Amino acid sequence: MRDVDDRTWVAEFEELWKEVLGVDTVDDDDDFFDLGGHSLSALRLSTLIRQELNLAVMFGHVLENPRFADLRTVAGQVPADRPTAEAR
Repeated sequence: MRDVDDRTWVAEFEELWKEVLGVDTVDDDDDFFDLGGHSLSALRLSTLIRQELNLAVMFGHVLENPRFADLRTVAGQVPADRPTAEAR
């Protein structure tokens, strides 16, 4: 499990949210869909999280956890999307 207080991946996670939604800031209580997100942008977000952060956050995770803090918690609990070189 990743430390939710680890500013490295958390900051990158936040940047992906802002990029996908086209917003300047994100707060813990912000809802993905209230900020203009929709199913295609949720798919894009989950794909970017897997590609950029190597975290197995799936499309369904975004739909079921649209609040920023909730999805960040999920991201801290999911396994890596692909094995790292050290794990091989």
